[in-house]
Amino acid sequence: MISVNIEPADNGLVKHLIDDNVNGAGEEYISRRVYDFEDKSRSNQIKFFNDLILDLGIDAGNDLDREKLTITTTWGKKYKPTQDEIKNRIKQLESELKLLTDATK
Repeated sequence: MISVNIEPADNGLVKHLIDDNVNGAGEEYISRRVYDFEDKSRSNQIKFFNDLILDLGIDAGNDLDREKLTITTTWGKKYKPTQDEIKNRIKQLESELKLLTDATK
C-alpha cells in the first residue's frame, strides 16, 4: 500500500511517499521530497500538486481527453502587469487562437 505523509517546513513542505509492497515483492520504498515555497514563480507549488496527483493515482486526464486537469497560475485581479508581461500574454493568446482557428478549417 502507498501512503503519502505531508509535513510543514520553515519554507515549504516535506512529502514522504512510502510504498510497503514495491512491485508486489514485499519490499519497502521510501521517498522524501522537500518543496521550497519561497520561490516567487510558484513553480514548486505547481510541482507539488502535480506530484501529489501522480502519487495518489488521481486520473487528471491527458492530451487525448476532452477535459484535462491542469494546474497553472494567472494574474491576480488587482495585479498590474508590466508592458512586457502584457505583450507576452497577447502573444500566447494569439498563438492559442491560431491553433483553434486552424482546427476549424
